[in-house]
Amino acid sequence: MDSNLKKQVIKTTERQQINNLDSLPIYDRSLVNYEKYHQFIGHAGVKYSVAVQATRGCPYRCFYCDVYKTTLHHYRRSVNNIFDEIKLLADIGIKRIEFIDDIFNVKAKDFKEFFRLVLKHKLKLNFFFPSALKGDLLDQEGIDLMVEAGAIGVNISLESGSDRMQKVMRKNLNLDKFYENARYITEKYPHVVLGLNAMHGFPTETEEEAMMTLDFIKSLKWIHFPYLLTVRAFPNTDLEKFAREQGVPDEIIKKSQDLSYEDVTPSLNFRQDFTKGVKTIFLKDYVLNKERLLSVLPHQMKHFCEDELNQKYNSYFPSKVKTLDDLLKLARINKEELKVQKCLDEEKIKIPNLNTEIRKKFPKQIKNKSALKVLFMNLSGYYSNETDSQERVLMEPPLGLIALQTYLDREFKEKFNGKIAKSRMDFDNHSEMVKIIKDFNPDIIGISVMTFYKDFVHRAIEFIRDAGIKIPIFLGGPYTTGDYQNALQDENIDLCLLGEGEKTLTDLVKRMINNNNKLPSQKELKEIPGIAFLQKPVYQNIEVNHKKNTNTKNLNL
Repeated sequence: MDSNLKKQVIKTTERQQINNLDSLPIYDRSLVNYEKYHQFIGHAGVKYSVAVQATRGCPYRCFYCDVYKTTLHHYRRSVNNIFDEIKLLADIGIKRIEFIDDIFNVKAKDFKEFFRLVLKHKLKLNFFFPSALKGDLLDQEGIDLMVEAGAIGVNISLESGSDRMQKVMRKNLNLDKFYENARYITEKYPHVVLGLNAMHGFPTETEEEAMMTLDFIKSLKWIHFPYLLTVRAFPNTDLEKFAREQGVPDEIIKKSQDLSYEDVTPSLNFRQDFTKGVKTIFLKDYVLNKERLLSVLPHQMKHFCEDELNQKYNSYFPSKVKTLDDLLKLARINKEELKVQKCLDEEKIKIPNLNTEIRKKFPKQIKNKSALKVLFMNLSGYYSNETDSQERVLMEPPLGLIALQTYLDREFKEKFNGKIAKSRMDFDNHSEMVKIIKDFNPDIIGISVMTFYKDFVHRAIEFIRDAGIKIPIFLGGPYTTGDYQNALQDENIDLCLLGEGEKTLTDLVKRMINNNNKLPSQKELKEIPGIAFLQKPVYQNIEVNHKKNTNTKNLNL
């Protein structure tokens, strides 16, 4: 980053983490069109599911994902608070629940108590854990309760089968306990669709250690969806710093940040032919193992419709496998060899009148004509005509934006008017995006950004400005949390939110309402914890004040 520009970036004091999650409102599911989203496969790899978040923060210090710097503070909703939301969703007609927490089971007592409540109230649900449970914290009692209560899709994260690498990456898994729990699930509950995440190519990882990870996976019969992912050094993580200390060139680090996990590329550590060799063994000897497929596919076909299985296997073989039939052909399996001939009938998992039932639980609020209007945009997905070859096209409602708008609706009621729009879902090109902006006519635009899509987002914002839209724009999400200084090099961006969005946005919205729905002064912005912005010269404020009703960008900062 240019040194002169760096001096102009102002980062306010850190926002204190929200520690009482029960004080947050249950997400207003009416803020997006769930019937429209449910036509697509979500992050749990299924349709017709609803995502729930039970915890925030993390008590662990794994060096590959410590972007948010909240590792010392892990907060969770109470068991009853979580269950109340699940019960509400079940009453609406939801049958599939996905928990997006990385460590939903970190507190074993609460983990078990939740499933006991589900069983006590006889809720007929299926649970999915796409972000992974902590495998060594499980025990047989917890596994039994989880499965009895309806757990179908369970992911656990190994990362590495090497004790040394576990210490280096600060994950510190008890590998023996992890293995015991994984084997217990595969042997006692073969119908549970178990996923296992492992990584390849950590700095300092030896070839022997890479093979230990591969052998760990191969020794378990049978994991339904094992993943051997290429390590990515996200910006501002300790892994990025560690990689540089080990002599990994910046261009390799940068390339790793922009790649999908499934992409077979040079790792941070190994030569490309070794990485390709490991991935080939993994796919040939395990993923495509005929005995394994004949064992797991019948269970998968009972739990997933054909579209869902097509997507899951396409993620393994982006160029060779588009459908389940392609997989069977590749593995030289005749359908007659399978115990189950047909996948789950999609009609059995559809939810009738979903939006109507949601609206009954979340009545529409009446807004003042003068209410502050905020357009929340999620740009975590390319347009359909320019989908990146590395992108896994999954369509999940933007839960973070739903959380923000729900909270602001509660705090400001009729004085706040928000709208959520997602790329590819609500608009599928730049022109449609601009139309949504002009039709809603917001006072400010907020965009959530994942690092993978940062270039796409900057191009979209440039198009917004070129269309003559000069209202303030702020960014939030993993990209800005980890790399706000580079994000602010784009002078089309006015602010970055760095964390605890509900509280931070409440401060900003309150000041905007008191300032006639305009962005507050630079002096006031400095008083809002948890944001960053680019300082503007004072003379620009004077110029803007004398250019009313022009196309000059709002430079009230």
